[in-house]
Amino acid sequence: MEESSHRIAYALHMIKKWVYGRDERDILERDGEPVTPEEFSLSMKGKIFCPVCTTPLSRSPDTASITTNSRAAHFKHKPTYSKIPCRLKTKKKEGLSYKNEEEASKAVEDKALVIVSDWMSHPPTEDYDIDENGEFNQTAIEDEDGPETDITIGRHNGREFKLPSKISSVTALCRDFDKNLHRGYHFPDSAFPMLLSDMLFDTDRITADTDGKKRLFFGKVVGYRRLAKRNIIYIKNGSFGEFKIYTWPKFDERKHINAESVGRYILFHSSLAWEGSIPRCFVDSWGQYSLLPQKYEKHLIRLKRRI
Repeated sequence: MEESSHRIAYALHMIKKWVYGRDERDILERDGEPVTPEEFSLSMKGKIFCPVCTTPLSRSPDTASITTNSRAAHFKHKPTYSKIPCRLKTKKKEGLSYKNEEEASKAVEDKALVIVSDWMSHPPTEDYDIDENGEFNQTAIEDEDGPETDITIGRHNGREFKLPSKISSVTALCRDFDKNLHRGYHFPDSAFPMLLSDMLFDTDRITADTDGKKRLFFGKVVGYRRLAKRNIIYIKNGSFGEFKIYTWPKFDERKHINAESVGRYILFHSSLAWEGSIPRCFVDSWGQYSLLPQKYEKHLIRLKRRI
């Protein structure tokens, strides 16, 4: 199976000895310390493992941060374990496919695949349960069971199966964001499931030729403005100088999005439109957007580097 570089957001580093195929997976998941390629040191060599298939990983290159062909450092699976299946080995942006409905249902049950049939229209509770860092400050439910949904799970044969779905929020994606990067998602209007890391679209990549289909965008907040009915979040864009997101003030307040959010990263699911020569979008639902907790920003920075 061909592997696309930079798919592995982090590896699990074990200080204590842990052997693939002999020791329990639960031990690795409990005691393994997530490390990014930039955080890797030579002392970790031979002690890092894939968070999905748990086979040993290597870092390319071992020491330098940039390879000879100027590509950023990244983790990769070892050839010895090439026959071990792992969804992080699939070709970039080809989408996730499953042999049959049972395999896809098992992926949903194991939370390796999440079907989002719709975004929550309003907050799930009346409590102010998100702090200024975009973190939940108490136990909150950010999704609910949705209807069974027809999903194309055979990338090449186009077969559709009914799978259980969630009515969820981008805020839910941002909780445990590092782990979610390795999960498959099917969003409203998606053609097929993909890894979250492959679905994220950098607002800096928007050009005059970018189509208007719905995407999960991410970008850095560079400005904020309150209007009579709507607020505007200004996002960094290299081609046009800015990107406008029109939001509802009552949602911004709950999410702690304001002028102090400048410099933070935001994720939002929407279609692209234009205001003269400036790209913009409207987010009407609570679930369509969220600030990313700052502890996860390093993963978005890595995504920007790999594009």
